[in-house]
Amino acid sequence: MTSFPDGGDTRKVQTAVIGRAGSDVPVFLPYEHDEFDTFMRGRSRDEFYCGTLLGGCGKKLTPKRYTEKKCHFAHRPPVHCRRTANGESSADHLYIGQALAQWLARQNHRKAKASYRTVGDRPGGTVDFRLSGGRQFVRVQMARLGLRQWQREAEDLARGVDCVEWLFGPDSMLAYDRVETHGYAIRVECRTAGATRQVRIGTQLPGNTIEWTTLSECSMTRAGIITPSLAHTPQGIVPRRSTEAAATPAQVSFRLADDTVAFTGAAPRNEVPPPAGTKGRVYDADIQPVGSAALRARIVLPPITPAPNPSRVYVLGGGVTLTPLGADAQDEAPAWLLSAGRTRRLNAEEAAAWSGLKPALPESAVSGPTQTAQPAPTPDAPRPRLSDPEIVASLRQSLERTARSRGRVTWSTLVRAMGDGAEPITPERRLKLLVAMDFPRAQDRPMLSALLTTGGDGPASFFAAVLTELGGAPGLSSQEAHRIHLQELERAYRLCGGRAAEASPRGKGAETPSTSAPQPQGVQEAQKSPAVREPISPAGLPALQLVLALREHLRARAKNGAADVTWRELSEATGFAFRLLSDERCANLLFRVDEPLHDRGLMYAALVVADDGKPLPYFATILQRHGRPVPGLLSEVHWARQLEVGRIRDAYTEAQRPQKAAGAAPAEAASVPVAQSDSAPQVDVSEAAAIGTLTGLRWRFDRARQAGDLAEAKRVWQTAGRLYGTKLTPEIQAEHRNDLLAMSEWVRDRENENVLAELRPLLENLLRRDGAAADNTLRDGLNRAKELKRKYHGKLPEDLQAALGACGERLDELTASRSEVTPPAPETDRESRPSREKLSELAAVVRAVLEDVAQGGTTTTWSAMRHRPGADLPHLHPDDQGEVLVLVDVDTPMSEPLLSALVTTNNGEMHPLYRHVAYSLGRELPVRQDELHAQWQLDVLRLYGLWKHR
Repeated sequence: MTSFPDGGDTRKVQTAVIGRAGSDVPVFLPYEHDEFDTFMRGRSRDEFYCGTLLGGCGKKLTPKRYTEKKCHFAHRPPVHCRRTANGESSADHLYIGQALAQWLARQNHRKAKASYRTVGDRPGGTVDFRLSGGRQFVRVQMARLGLRQWQREAEDLARGVDCVEWLFGPDSMLAYDRVETHGYAIRVECRTAGATRQVRIGTQLPGNTIEWTTLSECSMTRAGIITPSLAHTPQGIVPRRSTEAAATPAQVSFRLADDTVAFTGAAPRNEVPPPAGTKGRVYDADIQPVGSAALRARIVLPPITPAPNPSRVYVLGGGVTLTPLGADAQDEAPAWLLSAGRTRRLNAEEAAAWSGLKPALPESAVSGPTQTAQPAPTPDAPRPRLSDPEIVASLRQSLERTARSRGRVTWSTLVRAMGDGAEPITPERRLKLLVAMDFPRAQDRPMLSALLTTGGDGPASFFAAVLTELGGAPGLSSQEAHRIHLQELERAYRLCGGRAAEASPRGKGAETPSTSAPQPQGVQEAQKSPAVREPISPAGLPALQLVLALREHLRARAKNGAADVTWRELSEATGFAFRLLSDERCANLLFRVDEPLHDRGLMYAALVVADDGKPLPYFATILQRHGRPVPGLLSEVHWARQLEVGRIRDAYTEAQRPQKAAGAAPAEAASVPVAQSDSAPQVDVSEAAAIGTLTGLRWRFDRARQAGDLAEAKRVWQTAGRLYGTKLTPEIQAEHRNDLLAMSEWVRDRENENVLAELRPLLENLLRRDGAAADNTLRDGLNRAKELKRKYHGKLPEDLQAALGACGERLDELTASRSEVTPPAPETDRESRPSREKLSELAAVVRAVLEDVAQGGTTTTWSAMRHRPGADLPHLHPDDQGEVLVLVDVDTPMSEPLLSALVTTNNGEMHPLYRHVAYSLGRELPVRQDELHAQWQLDVLRLYGLWKHR
């Protein structure tokens, strides 16, 4: 390739997209002027864009051909583009997305579609695919990312899917860590080949060697991508060379179930390399399978697994494999080898079940001399494992109780208060739990982490880390952290109801404590509130007992006017720790509280909300089980709950009015009010639900607009317009009119861009054609151009109008030259058209069809009406179609919209005859195209409402 000087010109753009600004189809302009002609063959100069997926401005680019320097794309002035990546690799993420989508289609994933995410300032930082209905995920990591941040993203992705396959781009350094943990990593890169960029797949193996191949040589399985350098074994995907080296006749492996083998006394064997085909650390330990005696064995654990404590008991999981060690093993080596993907430490009660395992040290000595010697009392029955949200709720409840008593507490005391339900919590998990408890920071919410102490009067050692994760400046000095700690501590005491007198015992009139001996911080909170009664677990109690307790308390709270009741309040009022129950059990209890629920019955379960005041995540499920309308959006769920709460409040208000008027009515008369009658007006209910739906639709439209999804945005806009025209009063319509106009303008602008992107090259191609042989091509192209013109909102640009007129004149010239040989019969067309009487008969048929369409809440086309059973409509000239529609609406009252508005084009847009019919019948319509389109939409929506009950 010829070398050209760059000359320091940073405006040169080597890649673009074709078709439209949001396209994901990339092109690469070759440097050589000889390849430029090949690249431009069959292409127009107007189809290249500085794509938004490339980080560009979305404007058109012009390909420039040079002989003395590199060929490149150039912006058309004026230039206001902030695109930073312009070179040949700037569109590699699009090339990779296109290549993977085509390859996955050949692997029976035909609906696979790439989605691109910007990471930092790099567009296309990741390329994602969701396969098998979302159960399998493929991510191409193109942008550089820190190891910790990538590990967090990998954990988040792995939670919701069965398998995550990672591919790493040339700029990503994470493949080296992937090789350490999995034995291999899959790389991807692009190489320039003529006028395109070819995608290659590489397998990075231990030793940092990369074996490259093409996508056609790879296959997609449920376990992940298989390259020629990898093999699919019962243990998973491993490098092929390791399987070949380990494949000996004496090698036999057995797969064991998770949590069936426990071990203790693990001693690291750093001098012993892991067996061939495995990667990890080697330990010798005492193991005990379920139902067997203890014996000595060798264990291989992943490198990322923390070293097991020899004084603790663990179980193996994550794919446990048992392999007998061969005869060539060392004499002192155990006879069995166990490999596992993870370990789980057992508490004292669980470890007692493995009677053959005796830890090297007693449990009381494990924690060291700094820990308290008092063992936690063993509960009568093991408590279920607590999830992170349950631990956060328990922490918040305990710390709020501590704040009310103006005390402080240690972390170990909080963990012991949770019982065995809380597994041993690492410092990293502790930080995550405390951040979740205090997020977000607000003026009306204290930072409860300030109540934790690790000794002394200052903040806990991890307080600064919690503060940084909540948005504080990193690297705070100890003085600044101490100042913020004192401020948050006082806010916690003040907002949680602590008394100022208790905060200053040396103040005037304060009592001196009876004992001067210092009390441990860990027991300070328990001594200050001895009367607090811990709620009992409802796990083994009859459901009827729990339902009756919930029903009684919710009705009492409704009588007092309460609208929001949390599970925490229900636990304190009833004495049952409902936080220990699963969401499914809680949903079933709330459902039975209102069972049976009649059409107008009061739904007391709507009073229960989450700790943050939002509807319960399973509230929609309770609505569905009761047969109530099920909302589809989060905003609709909120409005549905508010409506139920409003009905309860109104019912109790109505029940208390006769009691107040009589003055002597018994108090029980208003305890359970009678539900409202079916004759109560429902206008407010439907309107409130429509407003909530519009809020959700605006959110969906913004998401579609940001993603450039025109089809989704148009669907949302049409749905919002239907609600706007049928469910809202004129006053409420005025408040939301601007939102609908903004949606309409964006959709029309994007549709106009698509029309121009196809119409402009079409007309240029037609104008270049010459000769009589181009007659049919010119006619077909002109018909397509006219169809595109009808789709365009507003008036076409002047250059396109001129080009369209020139194409029409050329077609007339060709037709006139042919008509000299075979003159047409001028009256044939007129004689074949129907008479006035026939048009009146057709109008009666069309009106009946349109009435049925209006009652069904849809629109129709001329083609659909012709093929409608029983209609028997002939093919009509456009002029005759207009006459029929005029006759259809000749008797329509002026106060009603025209039925002919329901006739649309084939793509569901306003028919060109709409304005003609209205003008013929003396109807006034807006002059501007956008206002006319909005008027037509309102007419269609009004027709739905008028004919729905006729």
